[in-house]
Amino acid sequence: MKLRKIRFLIGTVLALSSPSVFSDEKSNDQEDFGLKVAVYVSSSPTTKIKGATHLAFGAKDLEIVSDCTGSQIMFRESSKEPFKVSPLALKKHHSLVYHPADQLYYLNDTDHHRIIAFKSPTSNKISAQTKKIAGVALDRPHDIVLDPETGWIYAINPNSGYVFRFKAIGKDESVLKVPVQGYSRALTFVNGKLYVINSAKGRVVEVVDWEKKEFKIYDSFDPTKRSGSAGSWKKTGLVLNDLDFFDGYFYATSYFTKSYARGTDPDEHKFIRFKKLEDLVSGDWTDLSPLVPKGMTPYYLTTKEKKLYLAIFNHESPGNGDSILQFSLAVDPIDK
Repeated sequence: MKLRKIRFLIGTVLALSSPSVFSDEKSNDQEDFGLKVAVYVSSSPTTKIKGATHLAFGAKDLEIVSDCTGSQIMFRESSKEPFKVSPLALKKHHSLVYHPADQLYYLNDTDHHRIIAFKSPTSNKISAQTKKIAGVALDRPHDIVLDPETGWIYAINPNSGYVFRFKAIGKDESVLKVPVQGYSRALTFVNGKLYVINSAKGRVVEVVDWEKKEFKIYDSFDPTKRSGSAGSWKKTGLVLNDLDFFDGYFYATSYFTKSYARGTDPDEHKFIRFKKLEDLVSGDWTDLSPLVPKGMTPYYLTTKEKKLYLAIFNHESPGNGDSILQFSLAVDPIDK
């Protein structure tokens, strides 16, 4: 194992208690990591975030924050405007994706056990919905992603390893049983490849060929030899929430929290990065956890242009510090 040691400690990285909805003034250069971090979205007097799980980008400059615990989505037409709460009636949903082909948003309405499609978050009108895909019942569906090249939409049932593929609700549907072990929260589409993120095992499954049911498995280095739907590095090893690719690195988050850590440190290795998936297997990663406030759980990642966004929430006290963080390069490649 070659876990790289962090060479410095950070004092106050972020002040999450500010009511400001958008604050790019609270950013610090982190020289060891080559990243700048800022609070991109936080609660305001009119929009309280109680369980931030995802940031999505939609038509034009529209931004949508998924608030799982609050069972709501919040949206704004641009980063310069305040957020509004959508009238859509949801129950513990986790994420959504915009499909330019039909100009619809697809959302996993988790505890309603359905996927819905809608035209705009300003209305409660649903264009289409389903509780089954390819004949398989949706059971607390979680992440949903889009392959921008082919137009395929992918979603996942977290407990079974069933991954769904479709062009639209009721169109060109199929389902694939993926070799995960235990709870799986997320999907990621990177460089033309679909990855299934297995939380409990700390496993990443690459779907090599959907039709032939071919996979490549990457099991994370784990000295504990234990698993769980949440935990800590010393208690369970990695409990992957999500994986994404940004500026030459894979970034990964884990569901680490004080109550599940059972006396161990819930903050170490909760946010990591590495060059290639083989590094996840060998343990050759960099621990970026100091960039995330202590006690906060990092969840889904989103990339856009030269920015990486991370939803974080307070598992022990929902709404206390929940926000979206923005990471950017400390030195823009253009400036080099």
